[in-house]
Amino acid sequence: MLGFAMRAGKVVIGTDLVCRSMSKSGKDRPRLILLSDGASQGAKKKVSCKAEFYGIELVSLPLSPEELGRLLGKSTTPVTVAITDDGFAREISLAAEASEHTEEEN
Repeated sequence: MLGFAMRAGKVVIGTDLVCRSMSKSGKDRPRLILLSDGASQGAKKKVSCKAEFYGIELVSLPLSPEELGRLLGKSTTPVTVAITDDGFAREISLAAEASEHTEEEN
């Protein structure tokens, strides 16, 4: 699903760009923020505080930056990704939640 969102141009990549995009309004505002396991404590705090302030859902993923980059079809290693489309955000959030429940059962 992340790859589809990327191809559709509904993804913002990088901690600074994601943080700046949170203050936007309209269709460019993130609906969901994804945070890699490899994010530094500073990045985690910065992103989580802004997401909470703007009321944007934040999901911490059990993925390394390399794995997140591969899911996006990128050779970069992002630690923070924002999804700006309601439909993609909803589906990705549901998939992350289902994955979390599966891990808890194992």
